Amino acid sequence: MDNVLQWLMNYCLDNDIGVVYKNDLPPTAPSDSWCNPKLVIFNGNYYKENEKPFMLAHEIGHVIEGSPEFYHLAFLGREKGEFSANRFAINLLRIYCSENDIHYSSYYDFAKAFAIPKTQYYVLDFVFSSRPNPISYRPQ
Repeated sequence: MDNVLQWLMNYCLDNDIGVVYKNDLPPTAPSDSWCNPKLVIFNGNYYKENEKPFMLAHEIGHVIEGSPEFYHLAFLGREKGEFSANRFAINLLRIYCSENDIHYSSYYDFAKAFAIPKTQYYVLDFVFSSRPNPISYRPQ
């Protein structure tokens, strides 16, 4: 897991996204992000250890896609902003797998490996059916 977190941190550096890695937040506190400035506050103390890579990739998605979170009074609406961030996160983790020669027999195995919540599996269906080859897609 440390490798994927490091890869995601490097992605942030390469894309001028600041990351504040906090180990003193409560274990149940969510991570957060802002588009201006491009910043992610990442809860390194989060109690669901396996969800950390997806959580960080999701917050990166909010920054890159410019989709504010629903409690930031998103004018796009909660679902559109969250769907966009989840789609981005899944594609970003697919790129990580591709670059590191990591393969899964199904996208459900991929989802389990990155602790993607089952409530987001509909996003998996959308991503994997619309972009079967992760190398051909680079999140902007």
